[in-house]
Amino acid sequence: MPELSVDAIGVAFVPPDYQRAQALDPGAEFAMQAGGVAHFSGVPMERLLVLRSELDGESDVSSLALACLGPPAEPQPLFLVRSGPERDPYVVELARIVHGAAWAGEDVGITHLDELGGTLVFDLLDWAVPAAGATVLVCDDPAYVDESQDTSRIGAVAIRLRRGPGPLRVLGCGEGSPGAVPDWSDHLFVGSRPCDSWLALHAAVADGRVTDGQQLLLYTKGPTRAGWLSLAAVDVAGLRLAGRNPTVPKPMVGESPR
Repeated sequence: MPELSVDAIGVAFVPPDYQRAQALDPGAEFAMQAGGVAHFSGVPMERLLVLRSELDGESDVSSLALACLGPPAEPQPLFLVRSGPERDPYVVELARIVHGAAWAGEDVGITHLDELGGTLVFDLLDWAVPAAGATVLVCDDPAYVDESQDTSRIGAVAIRLRRGPGPLRVLGCGEGSPGAVPDWSDHLFVGSRPCDSWLALHAAVADGRVTDGQQLLLYTKGPTRAGWLSLAAVDVAGLRLAGRNPTVPKPMVGESPR
């Protein structure tokens, strides 16, 4: 199968509106779901926060990321990668995004990759992306969080892929430590959330710090899992960046993920 390449990267963010799970009506759907989340995650209910579900279209961060990237030249699949369960128990988010964007191609939802939604998912995409290419939405808008977590923003990264040569060539991905890969990587982008390393890459390209011929390593190390994605910069000038990337942690160049 022809190689997989990244053509464009779009980012979007909104300020989240989290509320305490304990403040919900005990009979509400979210309250019952929150009880299950607290039980299985080990986070006490008094520390559990719930993302408000009644977001209007302008605040739907996944739709914003997709919109800033724009429609593809021809119909192609849309992959929505969520780190956990659906945010809204009444509305399937993928169906809402597809309807709102009038998406012409097929759509696939992928859940529960946790922090590895932006790296390990390429193991699937490597064989699932057709000749027409695909668009991938990696979401970082957890429905339930511990109050100790960063709740300053929720975001999404939209990635447009093609089959064959392109600006960033996908070299490989995997779960756990990349082993010897960092020894030949020119840039190492590290984060703990599914979008973090992509945000750092977006910022580095925008700042002119990535040049043709360099090897890039995206490494995500979360509370329970770690994963990596390796890219080769082939035509950086041809990589399209969309959306405004806010201040993100500086890429941890040279820090070994071993």
